[in-house]
Amino acid sequence: MSQARAWMPTQIGYCSNVHPTPELAGLCASIEAHFQGVRQLRGLNEQDSGLWISALAAAQLQQMSARSNFLNLLQRSGLRLTSLNGFPYGQFHQGAVKAEVYLPSWANPKRLAYSLNLARILAQALPPDCRQGVISTVPLGYAASWNPRLQQRAESQLRQLTASLAKLHLKTGKKIVFCLEMEPDCVLEHTDQAIAFFRHWQTTDPHHEHLALCFDVCHQAVMFEDCYQSLDRLRQARVPVGKIQLSNALICRLPLQDSNRREHVLKTLSDFAETTYLHQVKARDAQDRLLAWADLPAALDDCAKNPGQYPELRIHFHIPLFSEHLLLPELSGSQIALAQTFDFLADHGDFRPVLEVETYSWGVLPAQLRPTTEHAQLQGIAAELHWVEDQLRQRHLLHPQTREVYADAL
Repeated sequence: MSQARAWMPTQIGYCSNVHPTPELAGLCASIEAHFQGVRQLRGLNEQDSGLWISALAAAQLQQMSARSNFLNLLQRSGLRLTSLNGFPYGQFHQGAVKAEVYLPSWANPKRLAYSLNLARILAQALPPDCRQGVISTVPLGYAASWNPRLQQRAESQLRQLTASLAKLHLKTGKKIVFCLEMEPDCVLEHTDQAIAFFRHWQTTDPHHEHLALCFDVCHQAVMFEDCYQSLDRLRQARVPVGKIQLSNALICRLPLQDSNRREHVLKTLSDFAETTYLHQVKARDAQDRLLAWADLPAALDDCAKNPGQYPELRIHFHIPLFSEHLLLPELSGSQIALAQTFDFLADHGDFRPVLEVETYSWGVLPAQLRPTTEHAQLQGIAAELHWVEDQLRQRHLLHPQTREVYADAL
């Protein structure tokens, strides 16, 4: 792997949706306290980051004075803003978020207005050596409440988005790309759907180069996808991938013969059934069909009523990247999916998406695993980033000395 294809440690960042910051003042305070804390723990003078900026904060940042102060803060803090998380619209940590995280969908004008606000912010904040910025967003909407009418509205608004992004590119010289993030139980949840959508999109939108895919490793592991094969299929189909979110799914392997042990495993797994986020669950039956539950409590009930029917559960719960086992040997992470992803990067030197750690659920881990202080959580995030560096280093994908311009990974 040549130096030109390696990542710098400073280019490995994390998504700030782990920090509850719905308003601009809270976002700025979080940058100073949390982001700088992680950066300093890593021993870096600067670090790329994918901030989550809520709709309220994004609207506040449309004011010139607020934007200027924000940009100055980024520079003082050593934060190189190369991507944004534009998925959650409003509150993300307070109360029961669950399926509301997919609202407003891309059929709602509020999603378009929010996204354009984010694009204007990122275009101005991009570092001089970064040719384009990426923003992850909702994969159209939640499948359970979707229909052809909403699909038509969503595509119309996405065309308005890409046309506006093309104008922004001409005006500023900065290319902003929105990345639809596949997620279980959403309109786009697996690779076949993504390929079909982008084949259609690339023939109908004259500005399609401003729309790409965000590949979240946890999500595709939950879908029982081989991440290397999935990325390869996307590449062969010419589906652009602008961002890879490095995340670790929770896997539960249920004992088939020992009923007492199985009950113990299910009871321990129930500690992950918290009330804030939606934890979709997938399994395969004896005929290799994919089974689905909308949330973990429903899966736990089904497994208790049908012992031995589901040998392995894949749960949408972002656990720390370095976690191999949690509480019991039967509960593990999906690190094989992460390894498949890093291996694909090693084998395709011209593929340079933004890499971003996204473990937003530190605060809802079972009590035995949850950091007890804010500093302990920052140490955990820094440990995840060091783990990513080690994975890249093992594959000759990490270069510690020189800075390079991001390639057009799309």
